[in-house]
Amino acid sequence: MRWSTSLLGFSLILGILPPVHADAPAQPGGGAPSTEFFEARVRPLLVDSCVRCHGEKKQSGGLRLDSREAILEGGDSGPALVPGNPDTSLLMQVIRHTHEEYKMPPKGKLPAPAIEALAEWVVQGAPWTKGTVLTAAEKDQATEQHWAFQPVRQVKPAPVKTQGWGTSTIDAFILAKLESAGMSPSGQVDKRTLIRRATFDLTGLPPTAAEIEAFEADPAPDAFAKVVERLLASPQYGERWGRHWLDVARYADTKGYVFNEERRYPFSYTYRDYVIRSFNEDLPYDQFLLQQIAADRLPLEGNTQPLAALGFLTVGRRFLNNQQDIIDDRIDVVTRGLLGLTVSCARCHDHKFDPIPTADYYSLYGVFASSNEPADPPLITPTTSTPESIAFDLEHAKRSEKVNTFLVSKRDEIQKDLGARVEPYFLAAFDLEFNPKHPKLDDRARAASLPPSRLRLAISHWKSRLDASRTAQDPILGPWHAFAAIPEADFARQAGDVAQTIANSKAPASNPVVVALFREKPPTGMKEVAARYATLLAKAEQRPEPGKDASTSADETAWNSIRRVLHEDGGPLSVSADEVQRTLDRQERTRLKKLQNEVAELSATHPGAPPRAMVLNDAPQPVNPHIFVRGNPGRPGKPVPRQFLEVLSGAKRTPFTNGSGRLDLAKAIIDPSNPLTARVLVNRVWMLHFGTGLVETASDFGLRSDPPSHPELLDDLATEFVQSGWSIKSLHRRMMLSSVYQQKSENKPDYLVKDPANRLLWRFPRRRLEFEPMRDALLAVSGRLDRTLGGRSIDLTATPFTTRRTVYGYIDRQNLDGVYRTFDFASPDATSPRRYVTTVPQQALFLMNSPFVIEQARELATTAGASADPEARVRVLYRRIFGRSPEPTELAQGLRFVDQRANDQSPTTPEIWQSGFGGVDESTQRVGQFSPFPHWTGTAWQFGPKLPDPDKSYLHLNASGGHVGNDTQHAAIRRWTAPQDAIISIEGTLTHTAKEGDGVRGRIVASRAGNLGDWVAQHNNVPTRVDRYEVKAGETIDFVVDGRSSPSFDSFGWSPVVRKIAPAPAEWKATSGFQGPPTPPLNPWEEYAQVLLLTNEFMFVD
Repeated sequence: MRWSTSLLGFSLILGILPPVHADAPAQPGGGAPSTEFFEARVRPLLVDSCVRCHGEKKQSGGLRLDSREAILEGGDSGPALVPGNPDTSLLMQVIRHTHEEYKMPPKGKLPAPAIEALAEWVVQGAPWTKGTVLTAAEKDQATEQHWAFQPVRQVKPAPVKTQGWGTSTIDAFILAKLESAGMSPSGQVDKRTLIRRATFDLTGLPPTAAEIEAFEADPAPDAFAKVVERLLASPQYGERWGRHWLDVARYADTKGYVFNEERRYPFSYTYRDYVIRSFNEDLPYDQFLLQQIAADRLPLEGNTQPLAALGFLTVGRRFLNNQQDIIDDRIDVVTRGLLGLTVSCARCHDHKFDPIPTADYYSLYGVFASSNEPADPPLITPTTSTPESIAFDLEHAKRSEKVNTFLVSKRDEIQKDLGARVEPYFLAAFDLEFNPKHPKLDDRARAASLPPSRLRLAISHWKSRLDASRTAQDPILGPWHAFAAIPEADFARQAGDVAQTIANSKAPASNPVVVALFREKPPTGMKEVAARYATLLAKAEQRPEPGKDASTSADETAWNSIRRVLHEDGGPLSVSADEVQRTLDRQERTRLKKLQNEVAELSATHPGAPPRAMVLNDAPQPVNPHIFVRGNPGRPGKPVPRQFLEVLSGAKRTPFTNGSGRLDLAKAIIDPSNPLTARVLVNRVWMLHFGTGLVETASDFGLRSDPPSHPELLDDLATEFVQSGWSIKSLHRRMMLSSVYQQKSENKPDYLVKDPANRLLWRFPRRRLEFEPMRDALLAVSGRLDRTLGGRSIDLTATPFTTRRTVYGYIDRQNLDGVYRTFDFASPDATSPRRYVTTVPQQALFLMNSPFVIEQARELATTAGASADPEARVRVLYRRIFGRSPEPTELAQGLRFVDQRANDQSPTTPEIWQSGFGGVDESTQRVGQFSPFPHWTGTAWQFGPKLPDPDKSYLHLNASGGHVGNDTQHAAIRRWTAPQDAIISIEGTLTHTAKEGDGVRGRIVASRAGNLGDWVAQHNNVPTRVDRYEVKAGETIDFVVDGRSSPSFDSFGWSPVVRKIAPAPAEWKATSGFQGPPTPPLNPWEEYAQVLLLTNEFMFVD
């Protein structure tokens, strides 16, 4: 189909995203509502923390929180929730404790992750699981009948009446369904549209004009098959389809919120590159999954690159390092991503709808709880010596040594303290029954002026030492156990006999110093035994450490034996590196974390850092899991074995025995008899080619899922997929060479009534480009696309803009750049079943105003400008952008557009916010001269590339503040220009945090009225407010900061907000208005190139 490119100015530009043109599933508000997220994260929270007071039996404040309808209706204070908007939802205000009157729960604020989960649920639109909860018997019956749990069966398609359409099995299944509905398929699409469809599908890039023309000129019957083969062999295929898989794998380059820990994953990119390489090499899908779950357990024969596959498990969110949540995320990505089952819904209770008991969830929990991430991830390529790698090694050693030095110094300090005060530590340990979890430990530590963390460590060591000495005639602690064995009621009567036995001991292993403890007088109780031991240990520790020439007398040997008990590995005075970290106070932990973050930051950013794999390794001793009652790890229930899901392996399944069980789990998932794995994958691939899967819920094949639109076709694809060696490229060939794939996308009004969702595939669905192919296509047609494969992730929004493919963009899980969300990027917080399409104004605004898009339009216009002939320029632009020549009417429209714009260049308007310097004329109370800064660093405005500047010192401005100049005539000035007549108010805070200096002066100066206010900040924060002022359009308000009598120590913060009171509310924030040099206005040819880039023909795939 030929799209119209009629140049109707803004009506064309703003019409680039009409919802009627796209057939992808729309989701209002951005992002798919996840009932799985609700079941796993929100329902348990409401049940545990809210429903007791806001449920069926009791409704405090008239509010129920046990149904979506009740929450939306609210209670005495009105609706509790505004779907999509947590900030205005009363429930969230109360939960966050930001509401003036109400704060819930009343006993204390919920943990931050819980509040974050509720907020995310509200953002999703507050989805609530619908449907009747099934009884166990109903669930069993439904399971026996449910299509997804039946073995995959290959059957022949039903006979069809229509002849001459389609030759493949796929076509036969589709045609049979169409005929049964009284419908017929659409006709064959034209070659230009077909090659564009296929090229975007397989590579995420547009075909060139030369590629289109070559295909159109090829009369061979297999012309399209050759195109498909060329595209599958392209390295860009792996980038396109690797990105699809990264949606499933919830890929990101950061951990999410982790408090003061380094947020970045230094080596996440190695997983992304592994995925791309695997698709390009057509790694069999069963091996692809096997490596992503258990590569560390496979015989890799020296090839360590597959270890990077384990990033599938490890690149998820870190949930403030809550291990239960991390493991839940790994269970979810494996079961929902690979099997289409929402197993995480069984974390707190048996799955309400699917045959997944809580026991099965904790069987898998035990698998991942038995797997650890090593401190040093393994290298995945041989190291080579380069200047960059040498520089990295030197700096890494330097930073690592700082960490080691800190830990060693703290270890020495702790050991010295434990030794110097061994007597009070031992007595406190005795009082606390050698129980490191004793409820009175902190009180006892304070009473003895001992750090609780060190006392806990000492108790643990003494407990271990005492436990280890029970089974032997220990010369040091044997007497302790002898007295400890006396019942308390009989101690006075039996202690003398025990003491006599010890005193008369002739055993060669006895220690004479210990024996002497009890020779004179028997103890009166264990408390006295402890006191005598404590004194003995203190004396032993105070004796000089034996050297090479130490005495070998019996007495000295006895004392040295006691010292060895204290200092041996694992002994009371021996402290490991891990134990050091557990005993640090908050300030020390912050210092250590800072040093560790510097090491991690180097690995994440240094170009010489060698690539490493984010692996899991099996723990030396596997965890034997227990069910956590209601998901609470503090309430362990009955034990369960590590094993596969019963619904897929039967009641006679055997527990996993191979280490953690990850390898056993992987093999169970890829077993050809597993009815889900192949079905889920072929359904995903079908969805990505045809817009909607044969099963609409790509990650949920459970009992709530609708049956496939073409169940026999799904099984036929799954069967052939496994028989082809699990080859995804073969799957592409089958689907793309079918007549179904090669249909036109034209609508038929009567068919729209019968099948509005096109589930029977009577036409090919029309789709808008997703974010990645849209951005990559802009680069491709401008001739600037960098096709380099692999490497570290790059910030796509930083200037100068990278020309790498979008798949290599840096994905910040916590602070995902707005452009990703604007264009419906998959959330990296959890495995994503599909991209949901929204149509919002921000999309059009981005494409019209984005400096990146403008940059590509300029490049295109420059390329076209090589010809002086205007008609030739239009033709060049059409071939580059659309891969074709313009129609005569399009050529005429283009020339007319350029001519009109050349005669209609409107004057530029000043920027709302500007950054510069100058001074206030004290006689007029106005800014005498405002001079814009000449140099932009990328984050700040200043005089030149160096700071301090030789003449102007540290004078500069950034988004939040800056530094004053050398005198009052070189004050830092942030200027706001009124865009219209209005009544405004101004708010802000002037900050001076340095401990030295005489502070800074801030003034607000209007060009009409003069000084509106002045303030001085000196080592403090000062509110700066103007309640009301009437401005005229074009009037300037200057925020002037000088250093009073001296510019020393005069860094400041001041990012004011101007608010319009009337006629209509609006606000202008200095932080968001702060920007670099304004983009020069487009010339007519550049405008024309941009308009063509924003047309439906470019932005949609037909």
